[in-house]
Amino acid sequence: MVNLALIGIGGYGWQLLRHVRKISEQVGCRLVAAADNRLEEFSERAKELTDEGVEIFDDAAEMYRRMQNRCDAVYVTTGIHSHAPLTIAAMEAGYHVHLEKPPAATVQEVDAMRRAAAATGKICLVGFQMIHSDSVRMVKDRIVSGRLGKLKRLICHACWPRPQAYYDRNEWAGKLRIGDKWVLDGPAMNALAHQTNNLLFLASAQADRFATPTAVRAELYAAGPVESHNVAAIETQTDQGATTYFIASHATQDETGVPIIVEGENGTATLDALERSARIVYSDGTEETFAAQTDPRSNMVANFIEAIKSDDASMIRCDLDDTRNAILALDGAHESSGRIHRIEGDAVRRDDDGTDKARTVVEGLNEAIASAAEKGRPFSDLDPAPEWAVATQPYDLSGYDEFPRRFRCD
Repeated sequence: MVNLALIGIGGYGWQLLRHVRKISEQVGCRLVAAADNRLEEFSERAKELTDEGVEIFDDAAEMYRRMQNRCDAVYVTTGIHSHAPLTIAAMEAGYHVHLEKPPAATVQEVDAMRRAAAATGKICLVGFQMIHSDSVRMVKDRIVSGRLGKLKRLICHACWPRPQAYYDRNEWAGKLRIGDKWVLDGPAMNALAHQTNNLLFLASAQADRFATPTAVRAELYAAGPVESHNVAAIETQTDQGATTYFIASHATQDETGVPIIVEGENGTATLDALERSARIVYSDGTEETFAAQTDPRSNMVANFIEAIKSDDASMIRCDLDDTRNAILALDGAHESSGRIHRIEGDAVRRDDDGTDKARTVVEGLNEAIASAAEKGRPFSDLDPAPEWAVATQPYDLSGYDEFPRRFRCD
């Protein structure tokens, strides 16, 4: 039996716990401890866990100390800026770690965690659950086998509006920094980070490998009362030859799906993240369709537990080494953009009915995202370009190991 501890019972951690409970008997695991520094806000959840025999702490460091030799692994589901210190401390205290995505905001934090994992011999899975999706792995198989042919480009576009309540839910949402810690929150780094990670996973023709970004051209914008980006267009060159495009926003009028389109010499694959389905249309007219039969979060939990039982880090499908590439691309996106450019004036509308559904809308953004995705271009390259669009230059990622170099907070 693998004994688990959880840090963060408020947001995603509570959702993840449902999946742990769902397959606990099947894979052989159980929750024995949990920590949260806001227990007064989650008293009912804390009582529920206590009634189940789970030990509750208001400090993660104290839990690490008290649960040594009684617990095998820790789930870290806290804010982005706290991931690295909590993960390093957990591994140094003798625990394997399941770390919520993104692993950190900067490559230097990811590298610090990688060094800690190497020094302690502990396993660290990063919680990009869509890597564990059957449909994503089906498309990856067709890429690795060569059936799709040489890849040309991969495009993810998403209109994913979020209300003010989304940004009010914690201290770091929509922020660039908390104190001296980088957060860089936004659709590319957080809510849709699964897709930025998937793009690099699928851009590689090697089994279970991720493409390495070599250069990034990005336009990052903020509309409304946020510090960090809520509109993004990111073009990434990779060492595998394919170019990826991530074009998305939290400030659109309407919500659309979150597709990834993979264009190869022999066909085009379309992944639907919401439906967890895939469709491939080959150049010869044949088609394949696939619908995932299992939940990727449950698959992810099972992968983590199986790797711990086998004491084999190579079994992990998405680890710190893999996800460094995604953070490298996103740090490079900030460097290319240079700053977060403000969208202001008549282009921005505030829908505020006095409820927690108040939100910021950029006029015409749904159409701009659709056009940029269709053409495979950032906003400033569109004809006509939105009046708020700012052209940027590619940023070379050769030897890049520390953020920031040219990005500035205004």
